[in-house]
Amino acid sequence: MNHYALTPMPVTLSANFVIVKISMNSKSIHSLSEFLLHAGTDYRIFDLGRGVYPVASQTFLDIENGKVCPPRPRQQHAWYAVVFWQTNPQAQRYIWFVKFPLDEQGLLIQAARNHFLQIIVDALGNQIAGEQSSNELHDNPYTFVPSQQLMAQFSAIARLALNDKKSEALEQARQYLQAPAIIDWQQLPVQAIADLAVAIDDKQAAHIIENFGHFSEPFLETLFSSLESVALPDNLQTFFIEQLNMVAKDEAQKHVMLGLLRALSTPDYHPQINQAVNELLENISQPDMHLLSVIAGRHDAQLDTLTAQRFLEAAAKADAEGAYKHELFIGLFSDLVQIPALRRTMLTLARAHQNNPLMQAPLNTLFNKAG
Repeated sequence: MNHYALTPMPVTLSANFVIVKISMNSKSIHSLSEFLLHAGTDYRIFDLGRGVYPVASQTFLDIENGKVCPPRPRQQHAWYAVVFWQTNPQAQRYIWFVKFPLDEQGLLIQAARNHFLQIIVDALGNQIAGEQSSNELHDNPYTFVPSQQLMAQFSAIARLALNDKKSEALEQARQYLQAPAIIDWQQLPVQAIADLAVAIDDKQAAHIIENFGHFSEPFLETLFSSLESVALPDNLQTFFIEQLNMVAKDEAQKHVMLGLLRALSTPDYHPQINQAVNELLENISQPDMHLLSVIAGRHDAQLDTLTAQRFLEAAAKADAEGAYKHELFIGLFSDLVQIPALRRTMLTLARAHQNNPLMQAPLNTLFNKAG
């Protein structure tokens, strides 16, 4: 089982600090939240399913206990970063990146959570007994390693939430926004761009708008990804929507279009963003897996009934044109139907469009698999 510091570097979790005032017996611990509290740690939870968003401790406990569904599942799993530390100001922070499978109702499978707890207790017990290296705990089916971009995005959001030290190159990233012709973008670490993005203000947004055409493509790509879970200033949001509409039909600008779409991600319904998503679905003659994946992964909040119908029709069209044998359509549908806010909409549309010429074949395959 791997642990990560917010540097981020792999580190071990010292068994000495997790030795609790209770016996290390998984049967006496009924949730991950309880384990962390009894271990004498403070902790914060972040949902990594569709972006990076803080989760209240009570909400996470309710999710663990099967009282509520995880709101942002992905690939039939709930994905979390658990940040924890000893309760003193100078304590090192540690992270578990964990994923738990969901059942057909979209609830977390508690047996998997309990198995994870058992693995933790067994590993710490072995460490205490000297039977396991103090440098590394074994991997297990419930941990994962985030991509570099997701790690940077998460680290920036976690550091901001916990008031931790930011990247040393943050000021250089700010200077690049103001003078891209002078500052060498190749010297900017991904983490510095992510730290810049999560704390963006109106002044920095104005610099982005003013110098947008002068930024390097790699910088923009990193910036777009880093803005995925950030509430954009109004001027920047409007500008990005305008740019999205401009590049949507230019195949040569497809990477920019997808980047802008990621940057416009928001967990709440937004009329202008919803309209932009609808225009993409209506006007792009050949929707493909990349576009549909970004919409499904970052714009589920915009999928009202009409938009969701257009999305499914576009998915069926892309599926047929790409000869995916309905796997693309079924994969996207199966992913979205587990989002609690979308479950009823997706099931209603599936039933209502069984005779829709575009969706009939993939829906029949979907129902046959489910049956």
